[in-house]
Amino acid sequence: MKSNDIATKPFIKWAGGKFKLAEQFLDHLPRNFNPHKNKFIEPMVGSGGFFFRLSPNNAYLSDINKNLITTYQMVQNDVERLISKLEEYKKLHIDEDFFKEQKKLYNDLSKKGKNNLEIAALFIYLNKTCFNGLYRENKSGEFNVPVGRKSNGELLPMSVDMENLRKVNKLLQNVELACHSYEQCLKEVKQGDFVYIDPPYIPIDKVSFTQYSKNDFGLEDHIKLSNFLEKISDKGAFFMLSNSDTENTRKLYHRDAWRIEKFDVSRSIASKAKNRVKAKELIIKNY
Repeated sequence: MKSNDIATKPFIKWAGGKFKLAEQFLDHLPRNFNPHKNKFIEPMVGSGGFFFRLSPNNAYLSDINKNLITTYQMVQNDVERLISKLEEYKKLHIDEDFFKEQKKLYNDLSKKGKNNLEIAALFIYLNKTCFNGLYRENKSGEFNVPVGRKSNGELLPMSVDMENLRKVNKLLQNVELACHSYEQCLKEVKQGDFVYIDPPYIPIDKVSFTQYSKNDFGLEDHIKLSNFLEKISDKGAFFMLSNSDTENTRKLYHRDAWRIEKFDVSRSIASKAKNRVKAKELIIKNY
């Protein structure tokens, strides 16, 4: 199966985003899955790289990050007003003080849970102008990434593809969005559906950093996720999971009926360029 010539792209950056890898993933889709008939389910959607590459007619996307899902919903339901707000931010993004003010406003609105349009616009603005497009929270659940800068120290400009946002709006019209933990998507899973899961990666070494929110995802969580995958199989649905190639990954996600396949990726796994190496990852699937 081949992707569209001009694919709708993710509208935000996300740690471990899979849009570039998704071309390889298309070759791993189960032969009996029809993305225009059966449902595509992604319970840790993030930037939705695989979803956008596949562009299925019927999908259920969820994530535990409330503001992320709020942003998806605003793109789905009110994209023109959202674009207007983003155009305002693009003009006003002239110094670090403005960035800091908007970061504070975003955290204040997040605590109150009010003004979804503003939250969504700020979510995208901060994502496009912060350091490395990284979404990270402190222990209080506050977004705490500093402003992004070019290598020469100049402020990183705000770059948002407004036409792509309109394409995303159209693609999301046949999508159900929800905010909850991955376990709750089980009620949506039917025989023949395909579930793609991209959880936080198991660290490849003691210094790898994989925590981006106040709620860490440790080995115990991976054990629970592995048991959850068995429930998907029991429903007669297909699943595919991505993760790092480690001894723990192979051990935790081993079942006689599952397949583990190894592949190389061009994603860098270190922050300093001189220390970057090619990463090896795994795909675990029940078909």
